[in-house]
Amino acid sequence: MCSPCTDFQKKFISLGCSSFLILLAITLGVLWPSLSEQVLHNKLVIKNGSSNYDNWIRTPIPMYLEVYFFNWTNPDEVKTKSGTKPHFVEMGPYTFSEIHERVNLVWNANNTVTYEQRRTWHFVPELSKGTLDDQVTNLNVITLNAAHFLRNTYPLLRPIINIFLKTDGSLLWKNKPVRELLFEGVKDPLLDLLKTINSTSLNIPFDKFGWFVGRNLSDTFDGTFTMRTGADGLDSMGFLTQWNGSPNTGMYRGKCGEVYGTSGELWPASSNVPANITLFPSDICRSITLQGREQVSLYNIQGTKYVGDDRVFDNGVKYPETSCWCNSNPTQCPDLKPGVFNASACKYGSPTFVSFPHFYLADESYQTAVTGLRPNQTEHEFYMAIEPSTGIPLDVRAQLQINEHLQPIKGFSFYEHVPDVMVPMIWFRQRATLTQELAEQAKLALALPSLGIYVAVFFGSIGIIMTSVFLFCSIKKWSQNTEEVPYEELQN
Repeated sequence: MCSPCTDFQKKFISLGCSSFLILLAITLGVLWPSLSEQVLHNKLVIKNGSSNYDNWIRTPIPMYLEVYFFNWTNPDEVKTKSGTKPHFVEMGPYTFSEIHERVNLVWNANNTVTYEQRRTWHFVPELSKGTLDDQVTNLNVITLNAAHFLRNTYPLLRPIINIFLKTDGSLLWKNKPVRELLFEGVKDPLLDLLKTINSTSLNIPFDKFGWFVGRNLSDTFDGTFTMRTGADGLDSMGFLTQWNGSPNTGMYRGKCGEVYGTSGELWPASSNVPANITLFPSDICRSITLQGREQVSLYNIQGTKYVGDDRVFDNGVKYPETSCWCNSNPTQCPDLKPGVFNASACKYGSPTFVSFPHFYLADESYQTAVTGLRPNQTEHEFYMAIEPSTGIPLDVRAQLQINEHLQPIKGFSFYEHVPDVMVPMIWFRQRATLTQELAEQAKLALALPSLGIYVAVFFGSIGIIMTSVFLFCSIKKWSQNTEEVPYEELQN
């Protein structure tokens, strides 16, 4: 290629190539960390066209909602035989595929985006145990709420209200199909009564009762969220700043009332592993903080598993900092044994309480007041596994139980001789696991910071080898040219 070149030109080209490779290696080593950080930022920041935006606008990870019902098998015995505990049999899971879409986006000047969330569910029979025609017996939630809301009415009106409740209501919903209790809804004349009550604390937006009535394909049911995009720093990406236009829910005191954490599907990217993470599930109008526990691996991607411990549903009994979750007068707090959360402020004033499934991690009295529940960590632990450098969720098991507080209410015959007990109604598990295809994309993002270093080391090594060979050959040739020649040979 360079046969006409002189020895000097060959040496110059050889030395120039090796010097260039060494210089390129040094440049890459110095500049690549900031370059890779910028590339990663552009991939992860929430803006139109970024990889993370595409994954956020419509969640690509397959998600499922598994719903379990509690069937009350001995309600007549509880009413007639003193001391008999309510017995429940778990039914399900009834499994639905779940899709999340972000709609009605508004980009704000302060590096936040305001959006609404559309959730879509489809029944998956092959992943379910039972059909939507299975029948469930448990508390009549509408009658219970009517009695609860009207318990403090004028004493003279109670007999009239009691007759109305006995005419159109019942203590139990007997043999109600799962499909009605979930999405189709149960029609009840008492619901019309509740809607006509002139109360600012009671604003029921539906005509039928069902745990998910009005939610499928709704853009507005979950509320309006405002979230940081990460344009001003990936360490704050995904954090909510407002819900329904306010940084405070208005439902709890102090820090407990703040809108804080992420929506649960998008997490800040960080070089450090946080000790805990916080999400804000709008279903219960509050934040939940999970504690870091152990390292996990999925498709050779390392992450940290965060779990819900006994702090989540404490109201000041074990942890003083959780006392603001108590909605009673501060002088009367804590007002609940730990492990159960009063969600009435989030559920239109209904006596609704939230716990982990089967009262896992709750005070033992909740479980021993009924029979048929078997809490265990493997089945009922709330956890999320996160890869911290990219904020990608690896494995999610978000699971909660809804309970109704059954207690004696004077003046209402249905409730005069009932036990005081938290009745488990339904629990659900939202699960999602990273697919191998998405894992490969994540690996590329994780490998990006070290890729340039490897290239720099490669080029630098070749440059050093070429320089070493050049110097070795030059020194050897110089030595040969300067070797002493005997005087006799010079005479010839």
